[in-house]
Amino acid sequence: MTKAKEKGFRILQFNAVVQSNTSALKLYEKLGFVKLGVIPEGFCNKDGVYEDIIPHYITL
Repeated sequence: MTKAKEKGFRILQFNAVVQSNTSALKLYEKLGFVKLGVIPEGFCNKDGVYEDIIPHYITL
């Protein structure tokens, strides 16, 4: 994140954090990322089941 800030970026955004990926969601929260909301059924798993995704961002 330091390099991004040096390059002039003000935020970082991460897309497609699948709702069932609780480990990633906990990590993003621990690192200070903010949830932007929920995109219903925004990701299709290999088995054809759709899941919600939660985009996140952090201010640098």
